[in-house]
Amino acid sequence: MDFERIRHIFQEILSGEVFTREKVRGQYLLMLLIFVLFGFYINAGYHAQRQQRRLAELNRQIEEAHYEYLTVSAQLVEQTRQSVISRRLEENGSKVRISDKTAVLIDQ
Repeated sequence: MDFERIRHIFQEILSGEVFTREKVRGQYLLMLLIFVLFGFYINAGYHAQRQQRRLAELNRQIEEAHYEYLTVSAQLVEQTRQSVISRRLEENGSKVRISDKTAVLIDQ
């Protein structure tokens, strides 16, 4: 191809003359379908990105809740130790004491 022919093709494309030819006119519906599908493709990409961001946020919240659970669980274990309960009972002046005797299980 010579330079003049390439220049002519580019002029037709840029000016829009290529879309007035009979071959191209019959393909308008196909081009419309391609553009619509391209739009759906772009929308699906954005939707996937939103879902990934939401998933990352939910994973962060789950991790945060897990650490909070571990903290609360450790505090509960600390507060329910026998020594802590005994000390609190003594501080409050309670007459309840821990038995020195072991429990005996009687079978029927």
